[in-house]
Amino acid sequence: MLQYIDSPEFADPAAVLAGANPETARLVRAMEGCCHPKAGRLLARLAAQPDAEALAALRADVLDLLTLSFGKAEALRRLQ
Repeated sequence: MLQYIDSPEFADPAAVLAGANPETARLVRAMEGCCHPKAGRLLARLAAQPDAEALAALRADVLDLLTLSFGKAEALRRLQ
């Protein structure tokens, strides 16, 4: 059963994209359709305008999440 959880620790993807730099926007778009609970937490971290070091860590976390959710090939395709 899929549910939308309205929680302050989760961010709205459209709101994150509104003020996002190109790399952040790419990561947000890569997670489209991912229903894993960790996706909401990653969106919240991306919404916080991470610096370069934090963005590199987020990129790795997004890759891990996408690999878990969709498989390695699809994860790499989404991040291109």
